[in-house]
Amino acid sequence: MTHGSSRRSDRAARIRIDGDALRHNLARVRRYAPSSQVMAVIKANAYGHGVLSAARYLDDADAFAVAVPAEAVMLRQAGISKTLVVLQGFADQEELDDCVEHDLQAVIHQQWQADMLSKASGFEIDTWLKIDTGMHRLGVPLQAADITYRCLASSAVVRNIRLMSHFANADHPDNTLNNNQLENIINVLSGVSAERSIANSGAITSIAASHLQWVRPGIMLYGSSPLVGTGAGELGLEPVMQFETRLLAIQQFRKGDAIGYGSTWQCPEDMPVGVVAAGYGDGYPRHAPSGTPVWINDRLCPIVGRVSMDSLSVDLRGVEASHGDRVVLWGRELPVDTVAEHAGTIAYEILCHAGNTANLI
Repeated sequence: MTHGSSRRSDRAARIRIDGDALRHNLARVRRYAPSSQVMAVIKANAYGHGVLSAARYLDDADAFAVAVPAEAVMLRQAGISKTLVVLQGFADQEELDDCVEHDLQAVIHQQWQADMLSKASGFEIDTWLKIDTGMHRLGVPLQAADITYRCLASSAVVRNIRLMSHFANADHPDNTLNNNQLENIINVLSGVSAERSIANSGAITSIAASHLQWVRPGIMLYGSSPLVGTGAGELGLEPVMQFETRLLAIQQFRKGDAIGYGSTWQCPEDMPVGVVAAGYGDGYPRHAPSGTPVWINDRLCPIVGRVSMDSLSVDLRGVEASHGDRVVLWGRELPVDTVAEHAGTIAYEILCHAGNTANLI
């Protein structure tokens, strides 16, 4: 196993990043979409996994995608020379200048961005025209795509134009909007021979017709399933983030004793309760309810009571455990998707939060 590294402290809860798993998951993308180029999405600090180490482990990708120019500039300053695509494009002249200076490909999703380029001179830039095919977030409307494309094509500074869109429901492959969006991105500007991209992680694994010239994997690179009802292991993905800590103490309580802030959970019988050295101050989701599992000594142990800043409590009935035992919050032994489901959220959120909060080693 290889690891990226970041900051260290004396807190017990720590995250390890498995670079070999990152490489494996990228290889899985290539297996799913062997004829497409791969734009690996490493925005938001690589979903909390550490953007610089992730970029190095994912060097076999054909391009990287980030959200804003500042993320791309940081990669350039760190020596990353790979093609970088800025998904939000530029917000003003200063960000456009950054795109030009650092050879960044800008996504154009508003007409005013195309207008800026139509009036510019003295440089060259590659662009992606983002078209709203049904996501209704960023993107020029379908009916305006021709106008925006012609504006870009007539600009003296625009070197290449590629087309992209984004699925709204790829996590549910049978959703009828998926087919509508795919038809829209294929048929829009039908007379233009531009490279096209719409497939995110969910579509990469389940909608082969959507792969087109470019695919844009995100969450699947980090070992989380992009499909509702399908586990990451079923898709051949390996967990990248290993979030571990230790068992801080074992307490013996009596039937009716209440555990933690708000006394929201009571012991149904005399029982041992473990105190785990991790909490929301370490990046564990505070809203994780009683019943959310952690892994201790080959057993899944449910959380009881509210998550505290530096600790959480677990039901140790039937578990042979001792002070100092290793506790896995998520990782190889316990999928992050399982924790996210119990916490009523998605893996994206808790990976980003934990990776940007906890100690990476």
